[in-house]
This record gives sequence, C-alpha cells and structure tokens, in this order.
Amino acid sequence: MNFNDYQRKVLRTAKTYPTLAENLNHAALGIATEGGEFTTEVKRAVIYGREITPAMREHMVEELGDLMWYVALAAEHLGVNLGGIARENIEKLQKRFPQAYSNEAAEARADKGGLEARVS
Repeated sequence: MNFNDYQRKVLRTAKTYPTLAENLNHAALGIATEGGEFTTEVKRAVIYGREITPAMREHMVEELGDLMWYVALAAEHLGVNLGGIARENIEKLQKRFPQAYSNEAAEARADKGGLEARVS
C-alpha cells in the first residue's frame, strides 16, 4: 500500500469536526498520545533496563501504526498528501546529509541555510 492510498482509507474511520482548528487539534492530541505510548515502551527498555520482549515490540509497532493514522489525518486536514510529505522530507534530508548522517551535518542544517537547530 502506498501512502496516498493509506491516507484515503484513514478517512473512512476518522471523526470529523466542524472547523479546521478542531480537526488539527484532534490529530495533534492523537499524535502526542500515541507517541507517548510508544515512548513508554522505549522508556521501559532504556530507563528500566528491560529487554524488549516480543509483546513490547508488538505494542510499539501498533503504536507506530496509530501515529501514522493521526499523521495522515493531519495531512488530510492541511490539504496535503502523505506521498508529497514523504518526498519533501527525503529532499530535505538529501540536502542536510548529502553523503550520510553526521553530527556535523545535523548541526550545520544545510537545508535551513545553516541555522542552528535551536533557532530553526
């Protein structure tokens, strides 16, 4: 399945609110909530020293799917498609990391005209 097909299918299960702000609020709260659930499992592994079990992995994968759902919802209400977002993100990363990731390139932020991460 491609991103744009996924985005269309998300709409079938989406609750719609009367205003753009309310729809974006729904998406933003969902992204934060689902991201928090994913982060909780990572915290259990890193902070509590737990080995990532098959059940924890399965839960993390499920939460990533829920995150995708809310990202697709936000994209829809912003009038953009996930395929375009993905393409633009790859273009940005190619500018920022022309060869491969490096800490220096991450801080140099060539795609932002050299702005430091904390000010861009």
